[in-house]
Amino acid sequence: MMSSEWDIALEDHSEDEVAKAAKLLLDVQRAWLRLGNAQLADIRDKIAQNEGSLNKGRHALDSALGNLKNVQNVLETTEAFLGIIARVIKIAI
Repeated sequence: MMSSEWDIALEDHSEDEVAKAAKLLLDVQRAWLRLGNAQLADIRDKIAQNEGSLNKGRHALDSALGNLKNVQNVLETTEAFLGIIARVIKIAI
C-alpha cells in the first residue's frame, strides 16, 4: 500500500485479503502515532515538572552573562588606560 513492492505483493490476493492488509497497515500507523504522542506528552510533563529549575537556570545564565559583560567593560577600560600610560611614558622618555 505504501510502496510498489507492497502493491505487487498484494496483486494476486483477493479484495478481502487486500482490505485486511490495508486495515492492519492503518492499525500499525495509528499505533506509531499514539506512541509518538505518548512520548511527546511524557517530554511535556517532564518539562513542566522542571519548569522552576529551568527558569532558575535561565536567570542564573542571564546573570552570568551580565557579569561577563561587566568584566569585558573593565578589561576594555583598563586596556584604554594602559594605552594612555604607554603614550605618557613615550613622551616622558
